[in-house]
Amino acid sequence: MNHIKLFVFYLSLILILVSIYMTHNYYKYKDFSGYSIKKLGKENIKTGDIFLLAYHKPQNLIGDLLMKVKFNHVSLAVWENGELYLIEYANYFDKYQGLLKIPYERWIRFNKNTTVLKNSISLSFSQNEKEDREEEKEIEKKILEYYYQNKDKMSEFKGGWNIGWYRFLYKKNKYRPLDLSYQTTCTEIMVSLLGDSGIVKKEKALSDYHQSDFIGMSGFSLPNNVKYTQDYLCSL
Repeated sequence: MNHIKLFVFYLSLILILVSIYMTHNYYKYKDFSGYSIKKLGKENIKTGDIFLLAYHKPQNLIGDLLMKVKFNHVSLAVWENGELYLIEYANYFDKYQGLLKIPYERWIRFNKNTTVLKNSISLSFSQNEKEDREEEKEIEKKILEYYYQNKDKMSEFKGGWNIGWYRFLYKKNKYRPLDLSYQTTCTEIMVSLLGDSGIVKKEKALSDYHQSDFIGMSGFSLPNNVKYTQDYLCSL
């Protein structure tokens, strides 16, 4: 009987400590009151702008609080033939999954109940506006090349918790190309895309990056001609 009481005591203590930990993380990582909120306008979005998404479903919340995650998904804007798209590795209702290039209007509908933070890219290659635009077009081309080269290889979403996530527990501190032999995450694929597009430097392993590194791109080393500004929460 004493052993049972002792077990119940320690179990209760653990649950209390976990509850305190989760509550602390909730107010620290799920508080968005410090951000300004603006209506998202399509005309103000450029190729290379990054959107961070925070989902509010219970199954996301528990993992977010354990892993200290504020935003748990990332999308990249790209213009193609006068149309705006969002590239991301995701699963929407099982119908749209894998590496996606989603029309802007559809992406808005998919994420209307999501908290979205906009990171705006700023490119400055020279004092010549025409040369800068050509360089922007080159980045646009690289982003689209990455998508078309990999969309069939990543046509099925294989995210979610799995044993391979142990790789996030230690730092490799050395860049390694994307390895599709294991279940990759949206974060790793986005880091790979940004690196191959020349938007960020290839300095660390893809799994060394945390979702918080995308806030203002503070966790990345950027080329001298690339800057990001953490803008605002978007009213969709």
